[in-house]
Amino acid sequence: MSDLYQKTYRGYLVDHHSPDPPVVTLHKLDAGEYEAFFRESRINTLMLYCKDHWGVTYYDSKIGRRHPGLDKDWIAELRPILARNGIEFNAYYSIEYDSLAVNTHPEWSVLKANGEQLKCASPIAKWGVGCYETGYRSYVLEQLEEIVSMHRPDSLFLDIFGKSLCYCDPCRSKFQNRYGMALPEDEAGLKAQHQHVGEFLEDCATGMYRDILRVVKGIDPGLKVTINFAALYHKELRDLLDYQFTEPWAGNWLSAAYARDTAIGQYPQLGPGDVSEVYNYRPENVYKLAAAQIAAQGCRVFMYSGSQHTDGTLEHEEARRVGSAYAEVAKFESLLNDRTPVADIAIVQSDVSAKIKSGDSILPNAIGRLKAGSRHREGVLGAMKICDRLNYTWQIVPEQTLTKTSASRYKAIILPNVYCVSDELAEVLDEYVRGGGLLVSAGESGLFDAEGRPLEDFRLAALYGCRYVRHDERYSANPWSGYLQLNDSPMWKHVPKTTPPVSPLRLKVEAKEGEALAAYIDPTVPITATTWVNWWSPPPREATDEPAIVRRSHGAGTVIYAAFDLFRMESEFHYVTPLVQGIFESNLSDAKMRLVSEHPGTVGFVGYDRPAEKALIVHEISHLAQLTQGEAPPIAGGTLKLSDSWKNIRRAELAYPERKELNVRRVSDGYEIDLPELTIHQIVKVYYG
Repeated sequence: MSDLYQKTYRGYLVDHHSPDPPVVTLHKLDAGEYEAFFRESRINTLMLYCKDHWGVTYYDSKIGRRHPGLDKDWIAELRPILARNGIEFNAYYSIEYDSLAVNTHPEWSVLKANGEQLKCASPIAKWGVGCYETGYRSYVLEQLEEIVSMHRPDSLFLDIFGKSLCYCDPCRSKFQNRYGMALPEDEAGLKAQHQHVGEFLEDCATGMYRDILRVVKGIDPGLKVTINFAALYHKELRDLLDYQFTEPWAGNWLSAAYARDTAIGQYPQLGPGDVSEVYNYRPENVYKLAAAQIAAQGCRVFMYSGSQHTDGTLEHEEARRVGSAYAEVAKFESLLNDRTPVADIAIVQSDVSAKIKSGDSILPNAIGRLKAGSRHREGVLGAMKICDRLNYTWQIVPEQTLTKTSASRYKAIILPNVYCVSDELAEVLDEYVRGGGLLVSAGESGLFDAEGRPLEDFRLAALYGCRYVRHDERYSANPWSGYLQLNDSPMWKHVPKTTPPVSPLRLKVEAKEGEALAAYIDPTVPITATTWVNWWSPPPREATDEPAIVRRSHGAGTVIYAAFDLFRMESEFHYVTPLVQGIFESNLSDAKMRLVSEHPGTVGFVGYDRPAEKALIVHEISHLAQLTQGEAPPIAGGTLKLSDSWKNIRRAELAYPERKELNVRRVSDGYEIDLPELTIHQIVKVYYG
């Protein structure tokens, strides 16, 4: 059994999906050159193709066909080189994309409703897609059995994993038998049955994964297995994984945080493919920043690129650039383990809610469907961006893991488009607020049951202090369906002195026990074929008495509810972050840790507790190299503030990129540490006792 997956922080894939000669000949492929590339790039884990998207293998397969440019078992040749260099062998296998299999066996292809073969939806690549409800399932399982038994990888990576929507006879029959109806073929039918179709596809994927585990772990029980985009799958499947691998879906910094928090104890790995464009290189600082962002957020760093030429030789400029980034990671990777995130704010992630308001569409391609996400995920991302820009400590919390005990650790809990609130979650939230917590919710959170059916009132109406009346669609065609008349509370001191607009989603609510902090202002007219004002969304007229933001005191805590799509508005409505800043500052007291920076959004931070050492590990990142195409001038580090009710701070030191003592200043409400200037990344250790 290999445990390398627990401690390899510098991963790489030579991404070389290779068609047959004469396009890709591989006639100069050389193991010695590969070994030199590995050393120059300073990697300690290699993802190595065993079968690629074309369907060819790179080992001597009796089930499939080895790439015709090879005259040897390439895996067998590289395996001892990896072992000699202490590099983890992560075996790569493409599941759904396999042009060879579906060209040889058309009956194995994923089919569209009209009987045509489904292809990869990339603008460039059009690989065939295999359906593992056909004979392709046995083909895949037999090849995986070959790989594990012949080459004994340290870990196994399954790419293009999910289940694409397929109308082959086995899929039609399986759906019919399960639901007593035909698999819907048109858009209207798919929308009407999107819950059933989505559930069916998820269950097919989970069943296939269980079959894979049965086969490969029957040979090597200690083999560690994962799938691509692991963080974006539902928790039932995530829990079956030995570790998680995810490609960024929201940039490296935020995607890594999401992956970390949905993979507790699973040694998450994040692998961007956009850091490098071989032949069209980005500056080295971009590589260094990407590696720093991923590592700082608690993921093992991984990169991939098309660094192999068609003759099999390698692009060593890429190795040099990757190596420059990984040389930095090697300096601080001893600080990346045995630690837990510090978080004052919990952002609730809900698998059920992700299904409910997904737009009701079912994209045929499994990976495209996964990347497209849901309105819930958009809300989660908005909440992440807000908290990150405000430099509070935060983390994603899957709803299944939020208990009365765990909730009590947070100063605030955010419900971003959590459309379904279970009885269990409602009970947790009620006790949490009674005990003094801050709950921030918005829009349609708690307005649906687990099947996606609308409720007559919010599941959390008693907490919100208001009841749901209806969706106000009078101005839903307007980009801005209304405006806010904020009251004179100092809570809104960061919001510009105006009447801020709201999203097209607008709810009419009636305040009960709650106090209205803002009222709606209607637009002058709805936009129609005959009514408008000028080039923009029609401006506001007089205020109404309809509550838009409601505050309720409940026990020792507070609930703030916004009757519009607050968190999904983050990217386009510029006042949203200042509005939430006021909510936090007015209601969230005694934050454990916070960074005060002159450059929020440009300078980010994340903190961890390492109890065994009685130390806090704080990463600070400057995103300038990403924002300026590689420039990384020094920027002020700001001030780190720590609560004395949380930790008794003894001393602090800069641990990376150099070692030096930092001054800890005692202030009335805790401690302050002025951080040095940074260029890309620095790490501070704060000792307590």
